Amino acid sequence: METMPCPKCGAESPFRLRLDTQHYGEIRCAVHGHRWIAKPSDQKTARRKVGKEFFEFAPKDMRDFCWTCLRSRELLKSLQPMVTLQAHHIFEKKHGGIDHRDNVQIVCAECHAAVHRLREQVNRYESISGIAPLSQHPRLTQDEQ
Repeated sequence: METMPCPKCGAESPFRLRLDTQHYGEIRCAVHGHRWIAKPSDQKTARRKVGKEFFEFAPKDMRDFCWTCLRSRELLKSLQPMVTLQAHHIFEKKHGGIDHRDNVQIVCAECHAAVHRLREQVNRYESISGIAPLSQHPRLTQDEQ
């Protein structure tokens, strides 16, 4: 079994990679118990920041509220801490999704996180065979992409 120093006390403790979770791995220290370990910074992948241009894909009258929970932008801003609206790819880029109006919806940060948590639990794209990526969707043509 692989070991690594506990982040709190430095004692060598059992460690295992956890590819089935959002965490890099877990460590079980005899003193401090279970702890999740984040991916080392040299192994992290750069995340692309989604710009406001994705909001342009949505019709003007549908840009100011979450399409999932239907809370308005004003209500979300008044919450403590403030919740923002985000552009969400229905088919994720890593599963063949593209930057197109049919693949983007506006959701609040809380609903966005919930959608991705649910996907991790269901493993929807890995368990369904034969699902075509959105780039092959019949409604999309090459000149629209």
